[in-house]
Amino acid sequence: MSLLDKLAYKITLMRLYQLSTLLSIPVLLLASCTSHKHAHTSRLPGVWQEQPITIDGSNKDWPSPYPEYDEKAQLGYAVSNDRENLYISVETGDQATQLKILKNGLTVWIDKAGGKDEVTAINYPIPSTFTKKGDPSSKEDQGMKLPQGQGGDNVQRLRLAMSERIKKLIDDAREYSLEGFRACNFQFPILERDSCGIMVRINIDEDNELVWEAVVPLKSFYPKGQVDKRDAGHAMSICFETTGLPRPAGERGSGSGNRAGGGGFRPSVGMGGGMGMRMGGGMHSGGNRGGSATAKDNSMEPMYKSTKTWKHFGLAFKE
Repeated sequence: MSLLDKLAYKITLMRLYQLSTLLSIPVLLLASCTSHKHAHTSRLPGVWQEQPITIDGSNKDWPSPYPEYDEKAQLGYAVSNDRENLYISVETGDQATQLKILKNGLTVWIDKAGGKDEVTAINYPIPSTFTKKGDPSSKEDQGMKLPQGQGGDNVQRLRLAMSERIKKLIDDAREYSLEGFRACNFQFPILERDSCGIMVRINIDEDNELVWEAVVPLKSFYPKGQVDKRDAGHAMSICFETTGLPRPAGERGSGSGNRAGGGGFRPSVGMGGGMGMRMGGGMHSGGNRGGSATAKDNSMEPMYKSTKTWKHFGLAFKE
């Protein structure tokens, strides 16, 4: 190759390099804009908890009404955090939904990345507590059905029977299990704090609302034990999942006892494998569609339906 040919070859290589550099600039700018947009949209509002919440199965420490409500699931819910803890609460005034939760449990999934991963969960109450062989409660609950076209006396008797059954099940709700946490995946009595410091309680308040609440230390699942200004708006997700009870043989309906989306309660290690209103007396913003039994509907229908309610939010922070 002559000297002129070598010079022309070098000039060609230099021009190709300059051209590739110019072409890469828009791509880098686009990637930068996309990354910035993603970072901006991933920041979500949260609720800062000024005073620690006492976990006792009472909604007195929570907003009234609860800030979120899922009409399909008939659940009101709220989430907040302080520097070290995540606080979670669910409530329902619908008696059939209360029975479903107490019989088949409530699973609360936590996704620290703001998606819909079902890896980390609190299971409480534990379904197996009420499904031991020979337990007559299944027939007892399935027999609680409002006679169609009957008057107020039968409705009142049904309400009282359901109320007594709910109180009994709450007394029996003494254990919970954890999965996907750092060092406390096991089954625990509610009166003993587990090694992660998680606490759960469930109870019925004076308005006949079933109240479920928990405190979850951030150190049990989040990369940091305390939040600071850099964590403000970090996207997280909570899912409240209920599992419908089997429908009585011979009865038809639109609901089913299958799990919503295939999730739900899973045995943990060591176990063998919208705006809402306080639904006092079963009422909520949808009028009488809450939990009050009427002579025109089947008040037990929600007990046979499985539901999933996802809540996306951000961590809050205050100096």
